Amino acid sequence: MNAAISRPTAALAAAAVALSLVTLVGLPTPLQAVAAIAVLILLPGQALARLTPVTDFALSALLVLALGLAALTAVSTTMFYLAVWSWQACVIAMGVITILACLARARQETLS
Repeated sequence: MNAAISRPTAALAAAAVALSLVTLVGLPTPLQAVAAIAVLILLPGQALARLTPVTDFALSALLVLALGLAALTAVSTTMFYLAVWSWQACVIAMGVITILACLARARQETLS
């Protein structure tokens, strides 16, 4: 049993925390747009896609976008219906989803 967490999993979780904080603090507009896209779509999508056994690169890239957009849609719709919509809360929620998916992946890695 391997007790170490892989570097990609740790890097993904660290990037989620760092980019979430940077997005909330504020950056110049072009940089904030890039950070927001990463936090809201790419990082959660990558973290969730790593939980699947898909090995094909093209399918994996498509899965990253699909899962990221699906998670963002679910979070945004839930917040809208609960009347608690806030872009800051959405960034935090997507960061939390990314970290939880990284923890699930770390658990998979330690069990295998």
